[in-house]
Amino acid sequence: MGKFKTLMIGALLLMTALPAAGRGDALPLTGAAPYPPVESALGEDGLSYDDGSIQVRIEPEVVNDTNIFWVSVKITDPSQLRTALAGPKGSKVLAQPMTIAKRANAVLAINGDFFTSHNSGVVYRQGQMMRNVPAYTRDELLIDENGDLHILAFPPHTGKAKIAEAIAAFQETHEIREAFAFGPGLIIDGKVQEFDHREKVSCDYMNRAQRAVFCQTGPMEYLFLVTEGKEQFQPGFTVPECTELLVKRGGVQQAYNLDGGNSAQIVLCGEKINAAQYEKARNIADMICFATTVRP
Repeated sequence: MGKFKTLMIGALLLMTALPAAGRGDALPLTGAAPYPPVESALGEDGLSYDDGSIQVRIEPEVVNDTNIFWVSVKITDPSQLRTALAGPKGSKVLAQPMTIAKRANAVLAINGDFFTSHNSGVVYRQGQMMRNVPAYTRDELLIDENGDLHILAFPPHTGKAKIAEAIAAFQETHEIREAFAFGPGLIIDGKVQEFDHREKVSCDYMNRAQRAVFCQTGPMEYLFLVTEGKEQFQPGFTVPECTELLVKRGGVQQAYNLDGGNSAQIVLCGEKINAAQYEKARNIADMICFATTVRP
């Protein structure tokens, strides 16, 4: 009996060391994610999701007579943080956010930087360079092989060669999985940034509008702040006011301003979450996506 008991204990220890049944490892880095969201993992309120490989929680709130949404995400592998395009590389094809999210098999999708609407900045999507036109007016958001966010902000009139050198230096120690060219960077390494907004890309910095901000709070843990605005007949927020909200929330290590206005969209398991009273959304070029590793 003693030997049998020892074998049973060993078997149980081995079982606990193995990944959960049906759980995948790293996802392919190109194309759509291979597995769709797990229907049973969506919370009854339609604002949460947890399948063991990814957790999403959406917290609506009203601040200054404006609807805001805190979107918390935790993943178990960096490959779950992905991007999706409306059309092929080099095209200016646009599509509805829900269409892009569904094609990508995204659990959660939030708009990106709409890089096809301008011609500057360094842009990568899923490891593939889309554009290489360095510009000091556009702070760069780089996402590496660990799923970590790095924001590169440059002094006014920094030459293209210097920016290219900084990105090349980054690539000596990291892989660029994604690179966004919008900004500005609001919080870098836990420190609120100070800059002359007139020397950054135009984002109606001091005007109240609908906003979207992408943040990192820990290893493979992220936070999005998405607000409504004048498009929904609400006051909205300036970019500094968004920064104040993030500081008050706490725990934000990196924060990067994304395209706002009607581009600001949240899609969870195929359903549009923000501005739900409006059936349609603006057609956009790209989305930031989070996928499951759980096989059907």
